[in-house]
Amino acid sequence: MKKLAVVALLTIIIVGTAFAARPIDYRGIFPADRESDARITNYILLKKDTRIRFEIEEQGHGTTDRVKVEKVQLTSAPDISFSDSAGIRVLDVTESGIYEVTLVPTAVSGEIRFVLRVVEIAREAPVEPPVPVATVTDSVPVANTTDISQAVIADTLPAVSTAAIAVPVAVEQMTATAAQVADKPEIASFVPSTVDATSSVTLKAPAEGYFINPFAGFKFVGEGLNLLSDSERRKLIKVLNRLADGSMAEVAGSFFSPEPDVLMFLPTAVLPGAIYYVEVYDNAGSRCAEYRVAAMPEVAIEFKRNLNDVLAGVSWQPQPTLMPNPAGQMLALHNCDIAVFSGTELLVKLSGEQVAQPFGSLGQINWRARPHSLDIEMPAALIASECVVEVMAALDGSDTKNVAYRASWQKTDDQVDFSDVEASDDLIYDKPKEEFSIQAFTAREQLAETAAFQIEKSFSLVDNEADKMVAWPQDVVWDENGSLWVLDSQLRRIANYNAAGMLRTSFGERGDTPGSLGLPVALAQKNSSLFVSDTSRHAVHKFTTEGLFVVSILSEPGSGINIDLPGGVCFRKDEMWVADRGNARILCFNQQGGFLGSFGSTAAAPIEAPVSVRADADSLFILERSGLVKKFSPMGQFDATFQSGSNEGSGLDVDRWGGVWVCDAGKFKVVRFSKKGAALTELVAPPAAKPWLPTAVAVRSDGKVAVTDAANKMLHIFTLVE
Repeated sequence: MKKLAVVALLTIIIVGTAFAARPIDYRGIFPADRESDARITNYILLKKDTRIRFEIEEQGHGTTDRVKVEKVQLTSAPDISFSDSAGIRVLDVTESGIYEVTLVPTAVSGEIRFVLRVVEIAREAPVEPPVPVATVTDSVPVANTTDISQAVIADTLPAVSTAAIAVPVAVEQMTATAAQVADKPEIASFVPSTVDATSSVTLKAPAEGYFINPFAGFKFVGEGLNLLSDSERRKLIKVLNRLADGSMAEVAGSFFSPEPDVLMFLPTAVLPGAIYYVEVYDNAGSRCAEYRVAAMPEVAIEFKRNLNDVLAGVSWQPQPTLMPNPAGQMLALHNCDIAVFSGTELLVKLSGEQVAQPFGSLGQINWRARPHSLDIEMPAALIASECVVEVMAALDGSDTKNVAYRASWQKTDDQVDFSDVEASDDLIYDKPKEEFSIQAFTAREQLAETAAFQIEKSFSLVDNEADKMVAWPQDVVWDENGSLWVLDSQLRRIANYNAAGMLRTSFGERGDTPGSLGLPVALAQKNSSLFVSDTSRHAVHKFTTEGLFVVSILSEPGSGINIDLPGGVCFRKDEMWVADRGNARILCFNQQGGFLGSFGSTAAAPIEAPVSVRADADSLFILERSGLVKKFSPMGQFDATFQSGSNEGSGLDVDRWGGVWVCDAGKFKVVRFSKKGAALTELVAPPAAKPWLPTAVAVRSDGKVAVTDAANKMLHIFTLVE
């Protein structure tokens, strides 16, 4: 949760018995581009037996309700706190100490410049107009319309030296009487009491049969839940996982209340495929309800062709920290449907009950389930040209099951006769050098956030119909000389083009021998070398820009190198960074393949399924499959994050002017964001035979943008609208 500022210590000092209503002012700003959970926190030193009024004015508008004091909490005793969704106006202080005062905007848009005045008011004088009074208490307050509550709080407070605390605002003084509080029926008050919400607490979401929404977590409903302190919430509700040794461990996360009688729990990280146990307790500590829900596993779909059959393998990684049985994690795809298509024709749709069975058959299609995998076998004759497999699931909040994962396989002609083709080991096909030229360009120093882009040129990346059936352009990078390198993951081909679409050279071969490619998914270029991430070979291959194989970087347990499913690869100076989705880590190598180190997930900054990584001079940007973009230092220190909204994000680039580009193949768009996550511009889909499917984006230093289009097997180049 972002705090816009933690800057001021406002001090009230009680001297003698005279009263003076001198205000303490704090001036703050909620910017127009603030986040939805924006808040400003200040600290106030308060003396017990005083009454404080919070007055908020908006610059140029007078008294405002566009900002409110949401919470006041004693820093030395977090249980002594009060929060009010309507805003706290008056506070009776019964314990001396430093209090944290949290302000939030009530307006959803627009900049708010405000002044907070903290005024001590006399207890014996009536307060006009009547306003709610909040009492700082160590119990949970509930509404009462007749009494002003007084909390039982310790009488002593360690001396606080304001000189030892850096305060960038002036410290004011205020004097007041020490008179006792008189009951005032016209003032609404809050009486501390113990809230017994357990009799009606229920888990509202996720609903039965739905997976956890990682952005929403768990939702509980029950009378008075929003009034409980954090410690009481954690005694009342526990969320647990069953660990590999059989023990139960509480899930790290945070509680918050978005509205009355509603309590949310958001795990720090939702583990794919994990089983979550939710237990509800009463005030006596007895368990009175238990729920069990699951997180959707992160599925991979691969195709294999046998002589007469096509095998579609649906699999997901086990969670090594959890018990390896259905009590700890998902072994079968419960609550998931699987649909198999030949082109657009539905061949079969398997229900969640069917795919959870060990084996089955429907028509000519057979399936067999094993822990963490499901194999679907079908005759190749059923596939006209393309086989598509979709895994459908319902996240909490969805009305129906939607496509969570999708993969396709292109059928090729197996009867092509190559007997007349001259055998050759040379996979490099050069065109005459005089035909290939690169237009000179100049790097741009500045680019406005409001810059717009328009299509300049589109060209095909395949030469024949057979390749069009198979091709899948997966990544693109600009060469340092201004040309383009395009990686096709299905053709296993790396090709070099100029911006006009002229091919200079291409190379690549499918296989598992040195220099061949398994399933290449990402590409980087540095000096005269190319680096290719290969997920099925669990390696990063190095080639020269002329196509000569140099070396493969592989796992070496003895040296601490563990490469599982390498994805995006980039360079920061002379360091090569690789996003490893299988290990949920970011790996670092030198240009020779020497391992320099890595960093992974922490409680403060979880890394889940990173598919790409890009760097600028100071930072690393990681795109996760969930669409989250996370910013780290090269030492692995978490800095910031934002949600790109992508549901099938793969392409990522960071331009030299601070723009973060994300390709969203699932939503058919390419968006440029600011580093704070504000959407700056979206590329307009270029004219093509099919709706485009952008898989990768690369930005040149002069502002040209290249986008691979897997649906049309094309490369599109955009330029700035000057």
